[in-house]
Amino acid sequence: MLTLSGLAPAQNIALTFDDGPKTEKDAILSPNERNSLLLKKLDDAGVKSALFVTLHGIPNDGFSLIKEWGEKGHLIGNHSASHLSLSNDSIGLDFFEHDLLVCDSVIRVLPGYSKLFRFPFLKEGNTIEKRDGFRSFMKKIGYKPAPVSVDASDWYYNSRLLARLKKDPKSDVAAYRKAYLNHLWNRANYYDSLSKLTIGHSVNYVLLLHHNTINAMFANDVIAMFNKNGWKVIDAKDAFQDPIYQVEPKILPAGESFIWSIAKEHNCKGLRYPGEDDIYEKPILDSLGL
Repeated sequence: MLTLSGLAPAQNIALTFDDGPKTEKDAILSPNERNSLLLKKLDDAGVKSALFVTLHGIPNDGFSLIKEWGEKGHLIGNHSASHLSLSNDSIGLDFFEHDLLVCDSVIRVLPGYSKLFRFPFLKEGNTIEKRDGFRSFMKKIGYKPAPVSVDASDWYYNSRLLARLKKDPKSDVAAYRKAYLNHLWNRANYYDSLSKLTIGHSVNYVLLLHHNTINAMFANDVIAMFNKNGWKVIDAKDAFQDPIYQVEPKILPAGESFIWSIAKEHNCKGLRYPGEDDIYEKPILDSLGL
């Protein structure tokens, strides 16, 4: 069992958001509305998060949305320019390193800029050369990984919610809210159980969410749910300081939730791959008629 000093005595969790900013209008929200609503929910709860930016598909005016996050005190991190998987056979280490640098050249002038890198799709390389080579590259340029310890499928719940709202913008979303909160609570407890099994205690968890409408609608409910159940929602910059995140799991293919990777390295049985995906959530939402 892996143990480190200076560890969190209870369940703490931080919210982080990938693929920011979403710059397309959807069934109910424009990009500005989505961004403002999500930021307001976080601000009202006194929570400081992190937005991981990818340049893929962002028009020039999209950078004003990113800037708002930094101005509100949230971290701005790097999610690569092209949002491609390092575990894809066609993606080489040189290209992936360049892709980080392209994104860095854009975000480094923004308030909140932080040298944190979130791997697209949580894929950290399918060979030793790519896994270890990119880790060495980040250290060389002063970057640190931005690990996810609680992975989830908010993007899929978002797609199902938007499909319903596209058909009927006045649909009652209460059932979607309940299903979504249940999903996040379930996944948080699952990864907490893995952490206790392999590390020996709860860590400062980092939850992966996305810059999308379901979170703009329900981020306050997500925060309230964790607080109600005895978990403390902490700032992202504090969660990333947990010494456990200095560990570099030696698995292949590398990636997934950090806790999942530790469990894989410990040869825990029953780990599904990928850790989170729509194939697991579709039957649940289908059975609920959502």
